[in-house]
Amino acid sequence: MAIRPSIILFFVCVGLGACSGRLGGNSDTQTQAAAPPPSTPSQRAVQVAWTAASARYCAFGLNPQKLKGDYLAWERTQGASEETILTLGITYDKSFLTFYDKVKDTPGFCSKAKIEEIRPQINRHLAGNYEPTPRKVSENDNRNN
Repeated sequence: MAIRPSIILFFVCVGLGACSGRLGGNSDTQTQAAAPPPSTPSQRAVQVAWTAASARYCAFGLNPQKLKGDYLAWERTQGASEETILTLGITYDKSFLTFYDKVKDTPGFCSKAKIEEIRPQINRHLAGNYEPTPRKVSENDNRNN
């Protein structure tokens, strides 16, 4: 019978831990950064193309082909083969065109909020960082998992 109270205590602690996020004030607006997800070269190519298409459409003055070249050079320094570089270039080009078509058909895409979201991505890429950004996780996301 000594095991049963331990199990009950365990579930009570787990339950209290799950509720503890709800006790803080104004928890709906609290966010934290999650670790960046692991990425593959093709995922990075798509991410960089998305940023380039968004920046181009919102008139940031970004040269998407220069960004592509810089990104591919970075992948090369990471050890990507020439075959992989060629594939990534094709992935980037197709993704850029697809995303550009999508954003130009989205009314109000270049809102102030979207521009503030795009700007740090552009700056990261121009600085040579092509890894995914940490996803912001709100406490609401944690409660729903």
